[in-house]
Amino acid sequence: MAIKYKKFEPTEYVMKIKKGRIIQEGLGLSFFYNTMTTSMMVLPTTAFDTSFVYDDIMTADFQKINVQGDISYTIADYKKAAKMVDFSYRNQKRDQEHTLTEARQKMAKRVMNLAKVYTTKYISTKNIRQVIKSADELADILKTALKEDETIQELGLKVIAISILGISPQPDTRRALEAATREEILKQQDDAVYKRRNSAIEQERIIKENELNTEIKIAEKEREKQEKSMETKRMMQEKQAELDAGRIANDIALEEENQKLVELQTENEKKKSEAKAYDSEVLLRTFAGVDTEIIKALAVSGMDSKALIAKAFAEIGDKADKIGVLNVSPDLLEALAH
Repeated sequence: MAIKYKKFEPTEYVMKIKKGRIIQEGLGLSFFYNTMTTSMMVLPTTAFDTSFVYDDIMTADFQKINVQGDISYTIADYKKAAKMVDFSYRNQKRDQEHTLTEARQKMAKRVMNLAKVYTTKYISTKNIRQVIKSADELADILKTALKEDETIQELGLKVIAISILGISPQPDTRRALEAATREEILKQQDDAVYKRRNSAIEQERIIKENELNTEIKIAEKEREKQEKSMETKRMMQEKQAELDAGRIANDIALEEENQKLVELQTENEKKKSEAKAYDSEVLLRTFAGVDTEIIKALAVSGMDSKALIAKAFAEIGDKADKIGVLNVSPDLLEALAH
């Protein structure tokens, strides 16, 4: 029977072709068709996942590495994809599955070859240590490069995601790197110990230096204090010396004044004595030829009672050898004085 009915899944993009022209296309179509005059192209709309392993990539320092990853992509332009890869529909399910498998393998191979080209180009600029740590960077570079690649666009494909699952060196290289890394870790550990020691020594030095600086500052403060005290004491001594000098000067001036006073008093006394002596000399010269009894009488006439009594007792004393006993009572003296 040449006329058949076919209903496709929603995940299948169908292109109905007659006489070399697409007469109907879309997702999940269903229609009757003549097997003698009609052909169909059926393309999956789901994403494809392709894993890859590259074990012969050479780094910039001539070390082989192994790169494992996964690429997810989908068909973006069904017409372009149908032209580049055979997606012809087969009536037999077994034949249809075989055709779809071959189409996927062809697309995967082309995508993997392109990914290998860009991977090789990137890794050839890095040394082994850089490459091992560049999984994320490599994934980003591959995704960008494949999106912009003309071959991918001609195939009508769209790259969704790229994952780098692992980048590992050859066993010998890995052991060498492990040994070098181990040595580096041990060296870092030793460096850390040395740094801790040096830090402790430095901290101890800083503490001692601070203590020494503190002692120096304390000594300077003590010296300043002593200097201030000595300066104050010196100023006090100078002030006291000035006061003492002033007092001495005053004493000297006073003594000089006293000396002048004494000299003046002495001079006055001398002049008085000289005057008295002159008076006495003149008096003596005046009475030189006068009788002594007359002089005594003149002297007595001018004396008061006390002076006369005193003179009388003086004469009695002169003639004591001629007087036997003389009694003088206080009443007698009081009567004579009046």
